[in-house]
Amino acid sequence: MKVHLIRASGYPLEDFNNVINLLRKHRGSIEFVPSEPIVLPDSDILKIFEDRKEFEKKEMPPIVSLNKTVLALDDSFSYSFPLKEPVYTWQQLFGVCTNFRKESMIPKEDHVILLTNESNEHNWFGSYDESLRNYFIQTNHWGYFFGNDLDSRFPIAYEVAAWILRSMMFAGQAQTLRALHKEPRGCMMDFCIDKSQIILKMRTGDLCQECMNILTNRDVNRSHARQLFTVMDGIRENLLFRQRSSLLMENSRMEIRGLSKRIFLTDLGDLEINLNPKERALYLLYLNHPEGIMRSHLVDHKVELRSYYAMFSHQASNQSIDEAIDRLTDVTDNNMNEVMARIRKNFKQAVGQQQFEDYGIMATPEGRHKIRLNRELVKIIP
Repeated sequence: MKVHLIRASGYPLEDFNNVINLLRKHRGSIEFVPSEPIVLPDSDILKIFEDRKEFEKKEMPPIVSLNKTVLALDDSFSYSFPLKEPVYTWQQLFGVCTNFRKESMIPKEDHVILLTNESNEHNWFGSYDESLRNYFIQTNHWGYFFGNDLDSRFPIAYEVAAWILRSMMFAGQAQTLRALHKEPRGCMMDFCIDKSQIILKMRTGDLCQECMNILTNRDVNRSHARQLFTVMDGIRENLLFRQRSSLLMENSRMEIRGLSKRIFLTDLGDLEINLNPKERALYLLYLNHPEGIMRSHLVDHKVELRSYYAMFSHQASNQSIDEAIDRLTDVTDNNMNEVMARIRKNFKQAVGQQQFEDYGIMATPEGRHKIRLNRELVKIIP
């Protein structure tokens, strides 16, 4: 099965790549294929959310109706109401997928998913059309429900996996909507009219027995289902570890794998920390020196730093590699601070506000920079 992921131009490329990498980490019979960015036409529909409750509430499309009970969200994430947003109809969003299919000659059996920062008329996180092959996933506002402490790649990847799994369970959109649970069970099929309830089902990352029976009776491709459950299990592990780690004061184990020295946090669903060659070279240098290195002494480690960078870099010549390392070790250049800031940002997104300082390259009162992480948690796998 091929799943084509379309990035709307307003959705940052770095965030898009993080979602792709997270989905691809769990390999199987489903292939996730990124596309070139597309530009959505302007919407002439303006929606006004008068208050928090309205913003937090999903609407049922006219295909089917449910009894609705709205719960308030206890969240300090700052939004000003009334909030005015341009929104797109579901048909407009599915139309983007249809046009992409035609222009790219995508086979009928392939799935096409639009990832977009634009809001939609019914205020859903995502949906699919009647063909069960065209989808949209909303990529904005996740911070409102999870706070800034969670990288949005996790709920977005969860939505991708969950909607593909739903397409395997049901014969059409109307059947899907009728199977939604009005009261939350911690099941993938919870309706979550109060959108904050999505946190519960992401933490369980599972189906209730009733929905598992539906999936079993459909005689679905077991390999596809296994891969999708693995994606959701990895996200659940990440959420649970983050929730408990602040209480238990416990950091995730880290593995450095292969010749390319890719960095994984194994207790966070085997999450990969995506660093570019220069960032990875600098990080490995400091990881190899738990005592820390003073800024002015970084030049003394130029040979080791260069060896790492040459291993990862796609630079065409030794001269370009030398120039990059010269900039990084030059005390009059701000390049090292910029690289360190990007490294800290990556770890902050991965482990959250409370723990990223244990993983980042941080300044010490003695004037050194060091990585505080206990090296007993670090394992290098050749």
